[in-house]
Amino acid sequence: MFGGPATSTMWLRLRYHHDAANNEDEVRAASSTDGVTWTWGGVWTLPYSGPYRIGLISMNATGATASFDHVRTYAG
Repeated sequence: MFGGPATSTMWLRLRYHHDAANNEDEVRAASSTDGVTWTWGGVWTLPYSGPYRIGLISMNATGATASFDHVRTYAG
C-alpha cells in the first residue's frame, strides 16, 4: 500500500524493472500531489512469473468517493 496526504488530486505511478541476472521483477510505487515532484516508496521484489495485471482501488474509513482517469500503461 502506498499513497500520500489527502488532496483533491493525486497522481500515482508504478515502475517495473526485470532483473534478468537474478530472474526477479522489481515494482516500485510513487505518489505526487502536482504530477511533477514524486515521492517514491519501497521496492517489491518478486520471483519472475510472467505478465502482471494491475488493478486500481481506493480505500477510506469515512466513505469518500474516488475516481480514476487518465489511466495508461506503456513500455519504456
